[in-house]
Amino acid sequence: MRIYHHYLMTLAFLFCGTTVVLAVGNKQELDLYFAVFFIEFLVTTLFFPYMDRRARHLLSLMGYIMFSGFLIIIAIKIIQFSA
Repeated sequence: MRIYHHYLMTLAFLFCGTTVVLAVGNKQELDLYFAVFFIEFLVTTLFFPYMDRRARHLLSLMGYIMFSGFLIIIAIKIIQFSA
């Protein structure tokens, strides 16, 4: 197995485990799921630094997209709290 297979399997297990734990805990906020998935993505990416150049570029792009979504969720929460 190549390193990116291990990376994808790790993310899949983490995301599935998190979904089960949050579902059992009866958490229904989409922003909570997204925030936890984003943190898991970042931590997992830190543990797999030896990717080829194209994979690192795509992971960086995915990180930027997820960070943008995270900022949008924060902005929505700030607007809700201020109103």
